Amino acid sequence: MSDLNETLLFNYTSELKSHYEKLNAIIDEHANDSHGAIEPIREQMALVKQTEEKLRPIRETYLGESRELSGQLQAITDETIDLVKSLMPKLAQLEKVSVDSLRRLFPRIQGSVRGIQMQNAYRTNNHS
Repeated sequence: MSDLNETLLFNYTSELKSHYEKLNAIIDEHANDSHGAIEPIREQMALVKQTEEKLRPIRETYLGESRELSGQLQAITDETIDLVKSLMPKLAQLEKVSVDSLRRLFPRIQGSVRGIQMQNAYRTNNHS
């Protein structure tokens, strides 16, 4: 049972790492276009969550049977952790770009809305 769990754990950890690598590529591709990144990131995070849900019980069982990860399993786990750590500042930067964009865009939208409201008010007053 332990060999099967180790194989499953390795395979799901590899899959998880692959999802994070794809997420990294998406973030790099959309570094200056946070709006364009929203849907691809959401889709990739759904895959990450699914894989983590499959991985969690196997990891818990494996760690319950054996106190430490084998060399190969430890290596891929460490690589995945390092990848996630490298994603955190990139995600923060993408979020900052998004917030900055919103701050620049919001006054323009607000001004357009005021202009339309004034036009509508003018039309209403002139047609009365």
